[in-house]
Amino acid sequence: MKPDLHTHSTASDGTLSPTELVTLADSCGVDLLALTDHDTVGGVAEAAAAAASFGIPFVPGVEVSTLWHHHSIHIVGLGVNYTDGVLDSAFARVGSQRLARGVEIGRKLEALGFPGAYEGALRFAKNPGSLSRMHFARWMKLNRYVPNVQDAFDKYLGDGCPAFVETVWPTVGEGIRIIRSAGGIPVLAHPGRYKLEPEHPLSSLVELFVSEGGRGIEVCSGSQSPDTERSIEAFARRHGLFASVGSDFHSLSGHRPRPGDLHPLPEGLDPVWRHIPGLSESFRSA
Repeated sequence: MKPDLHTHSTASDGTLSPTELVTLADSCGVDLLALTDHDTVGGVAEAAAAAASFGIPFVPGVEVSTLWHHHSIHIVGLGVNYTDGVLDSAFARVGSQRLARGVEIGRKLEALGFPGAYEGALRFAKNPGSLSRMHFARWMKLNRYVPNVQDAFDKYLGDGCPAFVETVWPTVGEGIRIIRSAGGIPVLAHPGRYKLEPEHPLSSLVELFVSEGGRGIEVCSGSQSPDTERSIEAFARRHGLFASVGSDFHSLSGHRPRPGDLHPLPEGLDPVWRHIPGLSESFRSA
């Protein structure tokens, strides 16, 4: 199998439309795909239709932004019901929050010597309500303020950096409940990526995630170092969490792998796709 259960489109901060993303995934040999845009399911219907035309089994998904000890923690929801309006209602305030945060990020970047950042970032956002730090990073790269988008995060936009603006996202528990209210499986996204303090280690985050009803964890992720996967695998085994795989693909010009370009899960883990409602029996036994 070649699954990819964490990808992004222009519905949030990806650079490919949902149809273009599915087309790329097909060319990469992906045989199970989820679209998991940030705090929106606006691209899921288009992606589902494109996947059906290619014969790719598709998982409707979302990536929910949450906050834990001043760190942005992302939770992927897999197998969500995106048609009944539950998620649309849950994310109704997120768009205005993202725009307000964007204005403040723009002010901070201007004070650092980068004028016009807010307006520049908006030009990268097809959906203004999904304005994200990634859009600012792309603007900074375009204007040669940084060599790549990761450098923009490392120096300016990442948690605790000079242009970082904390937003009052839902708590981890609230994010989990949003996903479960839509019938989805909550999966802790790229846990090896978070730069946590010793007094708030990843083990504490995972324990909270489990206690609040989290069910899965991304063991193989395109946005965390492979060196972290052994410890993530250990968390999955210790807590009985379903194991997931996701490229976290955003752009062909980015540093993350293309859809599906990840190594298989370690032996003995319980793949999350065995538990996603609506998939065929062949996936449940894979």
